[in-house]
Amino acid sequence: MKYMGDSDWWNARFRHRELNIMGHEKSLEDDIGFFPKKGPILDIACGDGRNTIYLARLGYEVLAIDFCEEALKRLNYFAEKESLKIKTRLLDLSKEESFTGLNNMEAVVINHYRLKPQFYTNLMNSLNTGGILWVNGFSEVPADHPNINESDILKESDFVFLDSNKLEHINRYSINQRKFLRGIWKK
Repeated sequence: MKYMGDSDWWNARFRHRELNIMGHEKSLEDDIGFFPKKGPILDIACGDGRNTIYLARLGYEVLAIDFCEEALKRLNYFAEKESLKIKTRLLDLSKEESFTGLNNMEAVVINHYRLKPQFYTNLMNSLNTGGILWVNGFSEVPADHPNINESDILKESDFVFLDSNKLEHINRYSINQRKFLRGIWKK
């Protein structure tokens, strides 16, 4: 079974999920002080928008991208219900050209998705000077989550293409038995 890069798996999952938005990522809330106070944010692999909704509620204009049509339908429903300023776009996240033309962002958020390392250069080009890249995800395969495999795990070596940017913060942390890696870079 493919997990992170399998849109059929995700479409089925979101199609059968109750129509409630999950809570946002707590570590995103912890790190919001690193973000510019306003401006457009790109949320990559947004799913049905738990972090997108959180950021929009704070007043950010969010462009949310994902490869899962069902997730984006749900996100559009949640955004409309709260009259939030959110745009969505269905994109194939495995193709580098998906990350071109996404300009003038103040921040990029990637939560629980392992982007191909070579894509970070185009992604950083989408940020304004002083913009923030925030990445968070599993750093080890969790024993209690059979759908996650080694190819989904963030590694510090994934970020080699970010060397010309300022590393603001990196954190390895645990929640119960699950291990995570979180990094923040400034352009």
